[in-house]
Formats: sequence, structure tokens, C-alpha cells
Amino acid sequence: MSAITDVNKFDRALNIKFENGTSLSVEDCWLRDNCRCSSCYRSDTFQKANYLLELSGIKISTFKFDACNLYIEWNDKHQSTYEASFLIKFQYDKWKDSRKLRPILWKGLDIENKIARVHAREFLNTESGAITVFKSLIDYGVALIDQVGVSLEATEQVCKALGGVQHTLFGGMWQFTSVQDYADTAYTNLPLAVHNDNTYFNEAAGLQILHCLEHSNGEGGETILVDGFFGATKLKNEFPEDFEFLTNFNLDAEYLEDGHHYKYSAPVINVDKEKNLEQIRFNVYDRSPMAFSSGEECRSYYRALWNLSTYYQNTDCQWKFKLYPGLVMVMDNFRVLHGRTAFTGNRIICGSYVSRSDWLNKARALKLIQ
Repeated sequence: MSAITDVNKFDRALNIKFENGTSLSVEDCWLRDNCRCSSCYRSDTFQKANYLLELSGIKISTFKFDACNLYIEWNDKHQSTYEASFLIKFQYDKWKDSRKLRPILWKGLDIENKIARVHAREFLNTESGAITVFKSLIDYGVALIDQVGVSLEATEQVCKALGGVQHTLFGGMWQFTSVQDYADTAYTNLPLAVHNDNTYFNEAAGLQILHCLEHSNGEGGETILVDGFFGATKLKNEFPEDFEFLTNFNLDAEYLEDGHHYKYSAPVINVDKEKNLEQIRFNVYDRSPMAFSSGEECRSYYRALWNLSTYYQNTDCQWKFKLYPGLVMVMDNFRVLHGRTAFTGNRIICGSYVSRSDWLNKARALKLIQ
């Protein structure tokens, strides 16, 4: 299907046609930059070998092709061969489409029987177990890993297999109770409204992992999860003006305690240039006081946040369940909001963060995304 059927030159570009009807127009600078010969590309390190300036001014002298390859001789006498199966990958629309994540939106209890629930031994020791967990994270933003050893060390094993422990001001692996070791509501027994973590960091954590090691002599503390992409999509459809505001207005978030002052400003809803959802940065607790350019902007800020909050606070949109010793929850902090109900008794939670780069690296290595 990727066989070359015709090649024509237009100005400095080549137009390549393939057996399956795909056509591809490629500039000479791209072709030379992506030559795969041993002097231009190091197959041992998968890296380019030339500086860009070395390629400046180089032009195609002659070219020819067969079904499997395109052959070019350049004006500096260099010769390049391009496999048809390599070239066809870079038809722009197909290339762009292949790079997209395709989240499956969910609402409340709809998710309960859809997400992965994998035995720790299977996740840690088999490729199929890892694929199941990472696919669930890509599709739904959540996965559960059961039968994990009830200790910080056993939880760390899981975190490392998810991509590696991310260190922040809270440490690498962390463990907390209702003793307020940090200036954060999480370190209390109060209810927590659903939110994303680290809105005050330049790059928020990619995954958050939570494991309840103990809950004794009390009750409550149920975990609450919401699909942030579902809420943002509802806002886009029902209040498009508010959606537009939250994708363009930079909201200030900050974290303050002795010796630390983190601060970052970014839209609550991050989208790509085609308005596809990329990240939600929603946290009612971390917002810092802001000045506004006008009364209209101030009112737009509150109206948009109120309208988005109605989806996130709606119990029909929330999935509520109880963590217990041995059950590890993994969630995509770029997408899923989490909170908890108030609790009594002695409750010990441990966990960590994993950077987005690191967990997506694992997913790519498993051939789940490009």
C-alpha cells in the first residue's frame, strides 16, 4: 500500500504519489535534513549527525524512484535513499492525526466498570499488564492497581514502573496523615473539593498516585474523581464564551510556606491550536488575588469559573469510592480532578507524582501512542 507510483518536481519540492492514493509534497530542505544514510543519521543513537547550517543552499540535482525507494543526488554530490514506508508517514494530515491522544469522556459512575483494575504482580511483571494500565490512563485518565504491598516501599515499586518518582518540595515518595506538615489542606481531615494538583508549578505533575496504608478508628475519606475534559467539553457546548475566556485568560496560582513561594500563571483550560483539550489547571484553593483590566474582565473570570465548577461539583459527574490498603489509584493530573470527603480516625496516605514526559515515554515504548 505504501508503494511509490509517481514523483514530480515542483520548484524545489518533490510531489510523491503512493499506491493507496496518498500524495505527499516534500521540500528539498526537509529531504536532505532527513537523509537516513550513515553520514547523516546515526542509527545507533537515533540522532541526526549534521548541523543545520551545513545543509544550507543544498539543492536536488537529479532524482529517480521505484516502488520501494526514492533516490536523490544532491548538488554537493551526496546521495540519499528514502524508503517509501518512511516517507508516507509524513503526509501532514495523517501524521498530525497519528499524534493525537483520543480521550474517552466519562461521567460519574459510568467509569466504574471501564477503567483497568490490574493485579500488582501482573502490572510489574508482564507487558500485557502494563499495556492494560497505560491504555486505561490514555483512554480514561485513571487506573487501579490492586494487591500492592501495604508499605511505602511497595508503592514506590509501582510508581517507578509508571515512569519514575518525580521529586517536588513534598519530596519523592510522600506519606501524610491529618498532621499538617505542609501549608496544604490535603494535610487535614477536612473535605477537599475536586481539583488538579500543582497549578503553581510551571509544569504540573503528570500522574498522581495514592495508596491508603491505613484508616482506623474512623470513617469517611472517600476519594472523589471527575473527568475534567468532560466538564470542559460541556462548558464549550453550553457556555462557549466562558470556555473561550478560560482558554485565553492566565489565572495566577501560588503556594506559600516558610522558605517556599511557587507561582505560575496559565489558562485554566489548555488547548492546542485546533482547540483540542490538553490540560485542565483547576484548583479553587491555590488561586492568588489578581487585578483585572476592567470590571467586565473580573465578572467574566468569576462567571466562567462558576459555570465550570457546576460540572465539577455536580455529584452526577463524580465517581466516589473508598481507597483501602493494597489498592493503588493512578490518575492523569492533566485531566482528572480529585478530592475527598471529610474523615475521622487515623488515616495514612502515601504516594508520589510521575512527570508527564516520563509516563508518556512508557506509553510510547509500549506502542500505545506515537
